[in-house]
Amino acid sequence: MQYSKANTDDDFESRESLLTDEGSPLHQPEKSANKCRRVLLISLYLLGTALACLAAGLAGYYWHRDLNGICTSHTSESSPLVNKVSYHEQRFNGSFLKENAFRQDAGPETDAAWASIGADFRAVRISPEEAHDIGMPKDFVKISEKHGGGYPVHVEGFHHLHCLNLLRQTNYYNYEHYRDLGQGAFKNDEFIVKRHVTHCLDIIRQQLMCTVDVGVFGQFWIYPHHPEPFVDFNTQHKCRNFEQLRQWTEKNQLPEKVPSDFLEPPKVGDRIYPEVP
Repeated sequence: MQYSKANTDDDFESRESLLTDEGSPLHQPEKSANKCRRVLLISLYLLGTALACLAAGLAGYYWHRDLNGICTSHTSESSPLVNKVSYHEQRFNGSFLKENAFRQDAGPETDAAWASIGADFRAVRISPEEAHDIGMPKDFVKISEKHGGGYPVHVEGFHHLHCLNLLRQTNYYNYEHYRDLGQGAFKNDEFIVKRHVTHCLDIIRQQLMCTVDVGVFGQFWIYPHHPEPFVDFNTQHKCRNFEQLRQWTEKNQLPEKVPSDFLEPPKVGDRIYPEVP
């Protein structure tokens, strides 16, 4: 019987090779650690990508949802009413011959129509904090602390309607009626009435130029037997929610009659102009 030589160098090297091979138990923990690191890195990458997509989606959602508010704040002067502005789609009534309540001849019904949209609204009150936020000078007219403090202000949009209504009242076919009534602006003499009208005319001019409408009017055909083009004034617009602002302003008007000490007298150093500018 033959026996092989025990523990030869070749056998030792062979066993050493087996024990030190990458697949051997000696290298299993290191291989597992590398695999775990790869899985962890991939997981972190996927998680980061998912979070980035979620953040982008939420940002896009809230940006789109508040885009009107952002645009309003960016394109409007500071005002306590900015955060009350919302928008809706509306088609203008541009009829040329068919009159509505605002286009009728002078009379109680027409006056009521204009009054219903705030053409005669009084001032409202804003707080000292709101006045500071919009940059109102501290020496502007204030309401006495005894009567609640703050500043009396007029909402510009309703002043524009007041002015437009005055232009209507002073049209040649309405002027005599309102002059004879002697109410509102017509309590004054002719000189002041004229200055009031030209003031209003120029305020509206500046407002229209400031917010110039970039919409366009198309044309359609009229008169089937001898077709002629006519402008389509019934255009679609994205409008501020007028009724929402009208309700707020109406609700917050100062009383029609106030006590004699309602306003705080000017203090030393406050600006007082020598005449109406």
